[in-house]
Parts: sequence; C-alpha cells; structure tokens
Amino acid sequence: MERIRERYYLTYPGSLVREPILYHLVKKFDLVFSIRGASVTEELGVVAVEFDGTRDQIERALGWMRQSGVTVEPIEKNIIE
Repeated sequence: MERIRERYYLTYPGSLVREPILYHLVKKFDLVFSIRGASVTEELGVVAVEFDGTRDQIERALGWMRQSGVTVEPIEKNIIE
C-alpha cells in the first residue's frame, strides 16, 4: 500500500494531557509521526504532528483519537515546513 504524509493539529483537553496518545498510535496503528510543534499546559495540549502511513492507518488513528476526546484538525499544506 502507498504511504502518505499528512499534518494535523491535535488538541487535548486537560484530562488527556498526561496520556501517551502518540505512543498508542505507534503501538495500535503502526504509524510513524513527527512532532512539528507543541504547546502543553495542565489545562490544554496542542500538538502539530505529521503522520506517515497508509491512508487506512491514518484514518483509523484519527477516528480512535476523536473517540478518545482529542480534537483533530488538518493543517493546510505548506504551513509548517
């Protein structure tokens, strides 16, 4: 299957800030990721991340994160280089 790269902002509520969400993406969905930027406090976490995987891996991971309470928003192309 063809691998793709997509970038997203992940926004975590305070209840998830200490959870290893990105670790779970590696273990559950075999995704490769690169953190492009982050701002984390006790109340909120915002992470700009680039995922590398198949379309199916990325879609399943995004669905799992949304179900877990993470807000997922795509980053427009070429904003973070």
